[in-house]
Amino acid sequence: MTTSPDNPPAPPAANEAAKIILSGGAVHVRTDGDPFFFSSGWASPVFIDLKRLISAPAARSRLIDLMLGHIHRAYGGDGFSQIAGCELAAVPFATVAADRLDLPLVIALKQARGFDRLSQCEGTFDAGTKTLLVDDLTTDGKTKANFKAALERAQADVVGIFVILNYEIFPAAPEISALTTLADIITVAAADGLLTDAALHGIKSFADDAPRWSRMHGGIGG
Repeated sequence: MTTSPDNPPAPPAANEAAKIILSGGAVHVRTDGDPFFFSSGWASPVFIDLKRLISAPAARSRLIDLMLGHIHRAYGGDGFSQIAGCELAAVPFATVAADRLDLPLVIALKQARGFDRLSQCEGTFDAGTKTLLVDDLTTDGKTKANFKAALERAQADVVGIFVILNYEIFPAAPEISALTTLADIITVAAADGLLTDAALHGIKSFADDAPRWSRMHGGIGG
């Protein structure tokens, strides 16, 4: 049975994904000095670089397994007929997922490169094609909304947006289905000792009120 895309993933899958991300060295925390600044303008003490995991075959393969399990739960086996990866970080994950599912792949571009219907896409598809938009992670979801709009201008039927990780602490995020969240990262890191006490304290302080933390450290405040 197809579940709603805003249903949370099964906790074991979310926790396993969080552990893969932590164990793969993808979570970077600054406990002093300048924070990280996201392209969206938010300041943060934590930066999660999922691109590191594409170079680790075992971690990459298992993360794709968990992705596909979550996607099946959220959208069913026939809820879409192609995958669109977001330029650029999502491309490896979207490519492997499309290959595993034997589905067409297109890439949604940040900027148009031409003037026809598909000018903001790499690849081709018919108007009305049911499309799942895939990215590695999201902060406030605004970038994903822009990619979705680009696909809709190309006349795709975007049935949902999937990310591996959603920070889930910023306001105004559109409906996005995520495998794991920053809260899961915190839970697994604390349980398994995968971050220092100082790093955990810094992330928890940020997660408690991210807009306020960002505003106090030079970022936008929501």
